[in-house]
Amino acid sequence: MPTTENIEKRRKKTIMKDLDDIRATPIEDVAKDLGIVVGRHKALCPFHDDRHPSLHFDVKRNRFKCFSCGASGNVIDLVMRYMNVGFKEAVEWMTNGSVKIEPKPQQTSYDKEKNEDVGVDTDYLNTLIKNPIINAEAAHFLYDERRIDPRVVRWCGLSSVSQPTPCWRWGKAFYDAPSLLIPYRDMEGNLLSVQGRYMGNENKPRFRFPRGSHVGMYNKPVIRRLKSGDELWITEGPSDCWAMLSAGHKAVAIPSATSLTKNDIHLLREGLPEGVSLHMYPDNDTPGMNLFLELQRWFPQLQRHDLPNGVKDFGEEWR
Repeated sequence: MPTTENIEKRRKKTIMKDLDDIRATPIEDVAKDLGIVVGRHKALCPFHDDRHPSLHFDVKRNRFKCFSCGASGNVIDLVMRYMNVGFKEAVEWMTNGSVKIEPKPQQTSYDKEKNEDVGVDTDYLNTLIKNPIINAEAAHFLYDERRIDPRVVRWCGLSSVSQPTPCWRWGKAFYDAPSLLIPYRDMEGNLLSVQGRYMGNENKPRFRFPRGSHVGMYNKPVIRRLKSGDELWITEGPSDCWAMLSAGHKAVAIPSATSLTKNDIHLLREGLPEGVSLHMYPDNDTPGMNLFLELQRWFPQLQRHDLPNGVKDFGEEWR
């Protein structure tokens, strides 16, 4: 008769076999099931403000890696990060609930930091940006290079760091230096996360979000300022959004169709004041036009405006 110890060993072997099978699920199939548009083993990265596909899929190793923000891992990591869920929930999602696994490994200090970092530490981030600082690099980038109106910088609550800075209260340095700090807020102004934009010359990821960030549309508080008959302009990233705001328009940024939350889609479809129209200057390249077409499927009323020949994006037109 099998002993309790032997039964437990068999159970663990079965669980490990199930996990191996799950990890062997083709990663591009999982990405497509999540709603990520994959083409030629690449996609727009949903974990940062990605305007050109920087998320790569290694089908041989069955892993993903973003060469811009550094996000990487296997199929389970992809589900955990995209859906902002834990290991157990990710496994259950991948198996339609047929596998119930409650792993209880001994936590190392790294595991503890990793697990705690799944939830964005907005209390800490609020203290980080409470008193905005625009250092020399940020001032050069915003005012000299991008010609952004200082009132827009204040409205968006932009700040900067000159030393490597943690993204949560007990973490290691995350925001490289010098970096611009870009707060993402909900429509009520509550902080969702803070994106870092590296402004240095070293070979480091340009855009980074804290782990677990799912922010959707940028500059949502402007929605509350819309009135009947207003125009709302959709841009492809925060910098173009700042340029559009500097030009006197009300604007939001949607870096990719897959980055939109259900609430964002509902808001832009049905939650705007009567008579508000949607407008967009697509970037003068194939990814820009593809994004416009993807967004137009969600929002058929979205009106296209063309940039002059030779002008890459609205930010360049503004400059």
